[in-house]
Amino acid sequence: MTAAGEQELQRKVDRLAEKVQLLEKQNAALKGKAEQADSASRAKSDFLAMISHEIRTPMNGVIGLSELLLETELAPRQQKFAELILSSAHSLLTLINSLLDFSKIEADKLQLKIKPFNLKNLLEEIIELYGLAGKRKGLDVRLELDPGLAERYLGDAFRIRQVLVNLLGNAIKFTDQGSVLLSVSLLDPINPEFIRFTITDSGSGIPEDKHDQLFVAFSQIDNSSTRQHGGTGLGLAICKKLVELMDGTLDFSSCDGQGSSFWFTIHLSVPETAQPNSGRDPSAPPALSWNDGGSTEGTRILIVDDDKTNRMVLKEVFRKTDALIVTAENGSQAVQICRQHAFDLIFMDCQMPVMDGFEATVRIKKQLRQAGRNTVIIALTADATMAAEEQCRRAGMDGYLVKPLDTSELQSMLDSRIPQIDLSILSQSRPAGKADSLQSAEQDVVDFEVLDKLGQNIGDIKPVVSVFLGLLPGRLRELEKAVNNKNSKEIEQIAHTMRGSCGQFGAVTLAKLFAETEDMARRNNLSLVEQQYDRIRRIAEKVSVILKEQLD
Repeated sequence: MTAAGEQELQRKVDRLAEKVQLLEKQNAALKGKAEQADSASRAKSDFLAMISHEIRTPMNGVIGLSELLLETELAPRQQKFAELILSSAHSLLTLINSLLDFSKIEADKLQLKIKPFNLKNLLEEIIELYGLAGKRKGLDVRLELDPGLAERYLGDAFRIRQVLVNLLGNAIKFTDQGSVLLSVSLLDPINPEFIRFTITDSGSGIPEDKHDQLFVAFSQIDNSSTRQHGGTGLGLAICKKLVELMDGTLDFSSCDGQGSSFWFTIHLSVPETAQPNSGRDPSAPPALSWNDGGSTEGTRILIVDDDKTNRMVLKEVFRKTDALIVTAENGSQAVQICRQHAFDLIFMDCQMPVMDGFEATVRIKKQLRQAGRNTVIIALTADATMAAEEQCRRAGMDGYLVKPLDTSELQSMLDSRIPQIDLSILSQSRPAGKADSLQSAEQDVVDFEVLDKLGQNIGDIKPVVSVFLGLLPGRLRELEKAVNNKNSKEIEQIAHTMRGSCGQFGAVTLAKLFAETEDMARRNNLSLVEQQYDRIRRIAEKVSVILKEQLD
């Protein structure tokens, strides 16, 4: 090759090298932008989830206080204002839930909870609810069921309900006269596992030029400032994603002025016929220190809570049943007990010393899988946020109850989680107390309705009140020591425990102070905790005086 040829070849090689370098730079830049976009998307979803969680906490207060306010004697004008507050709060909560669902779906964090459920009961409950809403508008809301449907299916009943509620709600909202029909049929008459849900209405219909916008998030069919019906434009977008998450399809047909028909098809497995199962391992060693000290035949329950009062209250709830109770003071004890003994049900506090309830649940579930057993674990916590519930779910807990314990919610949990065990919580009337003789100022410190409800749940409250009062001074000394030592972690732990314990006995002001203290310690605002402790001590003295009167 000539020198000129070699020079030309070298120039081509140099140009190619420059292009390669340029492409590498562009590729790196695009990769960086892609990572930024992914990061921004994750940040958006995390922000939506975090904000939704944070807003839910005060919203629970607004809704709860509004409901309590409506139970008091109000002037007609005040009654109307309170009803509007409650209605607005429920609307805002619906929006918050939609945003949270949408953010979870977008971030691929929403997981289905596949469990057995009764489909017919679910459909009848929904129709009963929306039948009333339709009746107020003069509509005929009906349900048609394929006789070939199985009684029970495996699926996420909550998400199926969510889709049906949204579609039925839309059908009723956009129908001023006529009817709304929910039809549930089998795609194959001899196969009960492929099901089609169809909602048909005689409403206003959807213009053809708006069809492509229907499942787009935040879009509205009517975007005018004078539109008749409100909404966020998230409902149908969430429904479509939920159905797709269940490996199904959602579609519709509609003509302007001639009504609409929405349908979705999903596959639901039919569970095998359940065999009678006590939930106990017949090879398990003899039980230890059961509460009655006698027969070990009965529902076996483990209560795990570091607070003695909470353990005693829950034991009293089950006192009139055949339940056999074992208690543990922390997660480490619970794990050790479960290595040797089989239980039907475990109530697990979340925040405890030595080992918390989350880690204990993970370890116990691992032991159960290795032994080929299954035990229902229910979380008990004073933290009512959705973030806490999500953390419980990730740990493998099967249910979630908030302190102070609501017996009706507990009974519903028992019926749904362990239906094979007939465990009914018997209520008793509590002997008349001295609430009527107390001053209104004291009623601000102790909510006697909570005490009355506790009495209805467990009968005589004097033993548990006595235990609580016996433990309270020691807890206050522990808190004072932690405050003096500026130990934020210990302060948070004590405050969390006392928050739930005080709530059990209606010490609402004290429970609120402990909740605030827990939050202060979590944020390391120790100067505020020092001021808070003086208020806690003063209110605790008042609570002790009032509750001691209940023992006389």
